[in-house]
Amino acid sequence: MKKFLVAIIFLSISLSTFAQSLNGVIVYNRKVNYVSIMTRLPFLTSEEIDRVKLTWGNNSDNKGTNYVYFFNEAQSLYTQSEEENEGGYSWSEEKYVLQRDHKKKTVNDWREVLGKRYLVEDDLPKYKWKILNEIKEIEGYLCMKAETYDPVKDQTIHAWFSDGIIFSGGPEGFAGLPGMILELNINDGDVVVTATDIKLTPDKVDIPLPKKMKGKSIDIQGFDSIISMFIAESIAAERNPYWRIRY
Repeated sequence: MKKFLVAIIFLSISLSTFAQSLNGVIVYNRKVNYVSIMTRLPFLTSEEIDRVKLTWGNNSDNKGTNYVYFFNEAQSLYTQSEEENEGGYSWSEEKYVLQRDHKKKTVNDWREVLGKRYLVEDDLPKYKWKILNEIKEIEGYLCMKAETYDPVKDQTIHAWFSDGIIFSGGPEGFAGLPGMILELNINDGDVVVTATDIKLTPDKVDIPLPKKMKGKSIDIQGFDSIISMFIAESIAAERNPYWRIRY
């Protein structure tokens, strides 16, 4: 009953925003807590965990890294923020460009992992979300909490989404909720990605696609297999895999 009432309140407050255009640019800040990630490694002893905490303290990446999410009715793109110049947006040396065609329901990502570049081409992934009975405000938008699980990296992901922005998208490739994801919390604070600037417009947003994308073509399952194998091999060798791959 409580969950139902929270949902009703959430929907009624955001109802007046449904007429918004499906066009905008959102800046997200991604913060990583490396100490928390290291202390989850299964091969560390309690003494080693204490030593990590003592040496590094609460060594979270307080400043974080900014990412930009461009979206219109047909497409979206999420990548690390770069200074805009006369020629448009430039692209960082390490490739992390997540493209989505929301009409065709396809993925066309440009990703680099373990020194190799890949073109990940596949259908849009479907996440199994469980909507929870919690709400909070992010950048002026009332958001509801949802939960899913990533079996590849053994991560529990909590998303805060708002149907005040009627677009089923979000950062880090996550989507599938009835509204825009404005915050992601991975494994209880190991990584937190939060919207810091939201600009909506009635005009169509041009998606700044990179002109050239070179890499080995692979589907999502194949890419996930590379990640899974590397994590397993690293843990078996008592190495932290997340020094070399994205958490």
